[in-house]
Amino acid sequence: MKHLFVAAFSIALLAGCASSKPSATNPNAPKESYAFSGKQSEKYLSTIGIPFEITMSDVARQINSNIKESIYEDNSMEDNNADNFMCKILKRENIEVTAQNETFFFKVPLKVWVKVGYKVMGMQIPPQELAFDFNVKFGTKFAISPNWEATVQSFPVGYDWIKKPVVKLAGIEIPITPLVEKALVSQQSTFLKALDDAVKKNIEVKKYILQAWNTASQPYLLSDKYRTWLKVTPTELQMTPLSTANNKVSSTIAIKAYTETITGNKPVVPAVSNIPNLKIISEIPNDFQVGVVAEIPFTEASKLTADTLVGQKFTFKDGKYVVNVTDISVYGSEEKLIIKAGLSGSINGTIYFKGVPTYNPQTQSIFLANFDYDLETKNLLYKTANWIFQGKFTKTMQDALTFQIGGQVSDMKKQIQANLNKTVSKGVAMNGNISEITPDRVYLTPTSIIAVVFAKGKLNIKVDGL
Repeated sequence: MKHLFVAAFSIALLAGCASSKPSATNPNAPKESYAFSGKQSEKYLSTIGIPFEITMSDVARQINSNIKESIYEDNSMEDNNADNFMCKILKRENIEVTAQNETFFFKVPLKVWVKVGYKVMGMQIPPQELAFDFNVKFGTKFAISPNWEATVQSFPVGYDWIKKPVVKLAGIEIPITPLVEKALVSQQSTFLKALDDAVKKNIEVKKYILQAWNTASQPYLLSDKYRTWLKVTPTELQMTPLSTANNKVSSTIAIKAYTETITGNKPVVPAVSNIPNLKIISEIPNDFQVGVVAEIPFTEASKLTADTLVGQKFTFKDGKYVVNVTDISVYGSEEKLIIKAGLSGSINGTIYFKGVPTYNPQTQSIFLANFDYDLETKNLLYKTANWIFQGKFTKTMQDALTFQIGGQVSDMKKQIQANLNKTVSKGVAMNGNISEITPDRVYLTPTSIIAVVFAKGKLNIKVDGL
């Protein structure tokens, strides 16, 4: 009986020793693979506004500088079916321009000389020369056509006599205003066409938009530190209808474009000599957006995680089992991040975790969603050390694999903000504001975790002279 008890005790002791003997784990490592060989350019469809206004003082100054003193001449009494009329029209003072309800209104002070023959009570009176002053008034409907030409359609509004034409006959002044008015009305279309041509000549929108198009297409350095460039690829031009206020005509032209962030050397973009036709839309959206790329190299991710975990001791089942983390490294397997963890203690060997890198906009960090043991590791542990699934080990590992990128994102946002508010060339300035940061995607390259967020806001280009 005594020998039986000793034998039973020995078996129990050996069983206890066997239960605390370290387990060895050597699962096969998940295959390393990547969907992307390096950083990808981030492309978004955006709108860049080009606001412009035409002040009536500018229109008046340009027209007055181009319309010389002589506006119209008819030097023959025989032309126009022998109309018995000659005329010279001179600009008396500067032309005045106002705007109302999308219409330009012009007051043109004129000095007129006429030589006119006429009959009084059936008698042919020798041609008389007259000089008089009056102000012609007309309106002009102005618009930009799809081919970027200014369309101008003028119409008469009336005129004010400053000095009415009269002729003296036998000492008597005879008003001939109706005769002169009839003659002037017959020449009105010619006169208005001359003024229309002057307006069109002085409103050349296309050359300024071409300048803005080529300026917008040139890559801008967003971050010297991260060697990031903003490349804009215009695709379409839009414009809101003209509106008038405070004696100004205003509108906004929009460049619809793909904005793209590129890392590395400055891209080369040749200038273009032509631009697409214009599309008129009711409202220009403020939807400028640019990708912001934050990068966490695998070496840094491994170090940050190791600083937290290596040397930590984890106990299970009230201290019956103890596991020490000896080393940590990470790599990619398509969209998943693989964590290789070296362990000692109750488990000696290597285990593998996996998770999908995901951006958390609230904490501005990357965490691993669907975090779990790799399938082969999990199956092996179920057979040899299923106690490891209890406790906080897995949760602690997942928490340690959270990486803050708020500093990088904030830094990039500041640099983008600064670079969107500057003069980019003579007469061309950008004015932008980043109002929102929104998550986009996270992907893996052979060297890094790449997080992409896009900065949304508004960007305008101001062109002097437009």
